[in-house]
Amino acid sequence: MRGPAGRPARLTAECALLGLVAGAAVVAPWTRAGYLLLLDWVSGPHQAINPGLYGLDPAALDALPYRLATQVLREAVGPGATSWLMILLYFPLAAGGVSALVRGGRLRRYPAALFVCCNPFVVERIQAGHVPFLVSVALLCWLLASALHARRRGHWFAARPAGWYALAMAVGPHAAWLGGAGLLAVALLPRPRRTDLVRTVLVVCAAGGIYAYALAVLASAILTVRVGAGDLQVYAPHAGPGGLPATLVSLRGFWRGAADSSPQLGLGFAPAALMVVAALTGLVRLVRHDRATGTVLAVLAPAGLLLGAGIHGPLAAAYQAAFDLVPLFAAMREQQKWVALTMIAYAAGIGAAVEGLAVACRRARLPVLRLTAAGTLLAVSTVYVAVAPSLFWGLGGSVPVSNYPASWYAADAMMGAGDEAVLFLPWHEYQPFTFTGSRTVATPAAAFFRRPVLSSDAVELGPVRTNSVSRRMAYVQRLVAAGGAGGLGRLVAPLGVRYVALARDRETGVYAWLERQGDLTRILRTPDLDLYRVEPAGTGRVVAARSGDYARAVGWAARGALGTEAVLVDGPDRGPVPSSSSGGIHRVSSTSWRVRAGAPGWVVIPEEWSPGWAAGGRPTRRTVAGTLAVEVGAGAVTVRYTPWRWLRLGLITSLLSLVVLLVAGLVEHRRELSQWWAVPGASAGSGPRPGRSRGIRRPRRRSAAS
Repeated sequence: MRGPAGRPARLTAECALLGLVAGAAVVAPWTRAGYLLLLDWVSGPHQAINPGLYGLDPAALDALPYRLATQVLREAVGPGATSWLMILLYFPLAAGGVSALVRGGRLRRYPAALFVCCNPFVVERIQAGHVPFLVSVALLCWLLASALHARRRGHWFAARPAGWYALAMAVGPHAAWLGGAGLLAVALLPRPRRTDLVRTVLVVCAAGGIYAYALAVLASAILTVRVGAGDLQVYAPHAGPGGLPATLVSLRGFWRGAADSSPQLGLGFAPAALMVVAALTGLVRLVRHDRATGTVLAVLAPAGLLLGAGIHGPLAAAYQAAFDLVPLFAAMREQQKWVALTMIAYAAGIGAAVEGLAVACRRARLPVLRLTAAGTLLAVSTVYVAVAPSLFWGLGGSVPVSNYPASWYAADAMMGAGDEAVLFLPWHEYQPFTFTGSRTVATPAAAFFRRPVLSSDAVELGPVRTNSVSRRMAYVQRLVAAGGAGGLGRLVAPLGVRYVALARDRETGVYAWLERQGDLTRILRTPDLDLYRVEPAGTGRVVAARSGDYARAVGWAARGALGTEAVLVDGPDRGPVPSSSSGGIHRVSSTSWRVRAGAPGWVVIPEEWSPGWAAGGRPTRRTVAGTLAVEVGAGAVTVRYTPWRWLRLGLITSLLSLVVLLVAGLVEHRRELSQWWAVPGASAGSGPRPGRSRGIRRPRRRSAAS
């Protein structure tokens, strides 16, 4: 773009490039062969799309458009590269966004862009593996910039803020609340007008189309995670040595605190104090030079801290009430995520402060003032110097890529691919492994093995043992707690489990009872992993059924009186028991199974029971194991998960709404975009002459004396 009109775009592009360089310095060691394993961000050679896309995993029903896009990227470049590419994406996206937000020249934009890339908040979130959340925060910078631009224009509707808001919510559900707070601040500050209020309402409504699939989730009664009052306690911000206020002001406070997977970032008192003072001073300066932007950010900075303190801050009662009463506010159970607003405001403030100091260095008449400004400028740079060692080169070299043990590959080769599942032990959602350097990560078995994996989804945080509503998971939890209950193989067979894998990194002695299970056969023993084959079968055309509960099923298995029959919750008794029939089913797609023709009777499908399953109009029943059972005739039949039809329609609607907003934003932006296609130095008659374009003045030639 030519002339003054193109300068802001060029500066934003320069800042994005600066962010890309900073991001490359972070992810460089992760580009080596191996897989990046973080607390909530793991990868593996066979990482597949999450069943939550189809409504089959209650823990993964949020941000479905993002999950789909991430899987497309995995298919294109591989799961290993995707893991660090998504982290890299944050840096240029955030740097460019904050540059567009703060405006001004390079002296303001560069420091702001560098700070939004290099600060304690980013270090903590990368170490925690909260990659989607970070990307949504980067998009919030663009949302605020476009919302302020729309306010300056004064139109009744603006497509670009709606597009950025929808895109941010498509990546992370927390952006709905964080972005909503930003839009509210832009609408009300410094003085609301009717057009500002109407535009904000229209923007929120237009962006809300990205959650069209949520209507299908509600209408189909799809199970979601259970969030209770105890979650606010376990996910409360962690107070560091200086107390909670000092921790939050220094952009820290991730709830895991001093756990082995939390970042050990020693910012120090002096750099932290300089960071806060520079940010506050810069925000004051920004208010003077750009009242709209400065006022909004000056309010968002303390708002992020107050809300980030959550139930341990001045707004504790209000936060608790919102959590209990406001729909969907449970998404903000981890209160410290509100500090993202403060981090963005700090970036803008530090950029303005550095600009002021640089101007003072050049224009101050007294040498003392120049030296003071230069010294202060160097002092502010220590903030970057203090954070950089904990961020760059793979979080200061503390997190290298991991290589799965050879035993895992051997076990996967022995099992091969198939519909029957692997039960992975130890039964923890998060646990350390030797190959991760004893860092706690989300159990990565599902990303590694080709077969479906049953692994724990229990968070095990103090009073909150689990947020899961899965009956299958609760069933396995009881069996593991009971040491297999004397017949683990027979009892997990209705879950479609064919293998049991035990990682021997720790707790090997705790699971010694696996050797005493008569219906398991060990087929692999290594220092890293044991693999057992489940001998009984329990799915398919089992023909017979009987009514029972968990205690009765365990008792039957212990006496050898439990066969393949379906043990139904309040179901009819049909056929002789114990039964020895099974098989005759295969998976057609992620949401349907085909039952081949055979003996009439009961069929057990190894899926989480839900009223959404249908088998040609036949009623479905829930087994004690939490799986699906249906009584069929001798002919073939297909069992389908019917909510997927509506969820798929909702997903398509969500994606279309996002595309419509993006196209509308481009149309709204057409005048600025047209300058990108202007050809400088065009031939005579083909366009305006250089220096004669509208709004561009030819600079006057200076004399030699000047």
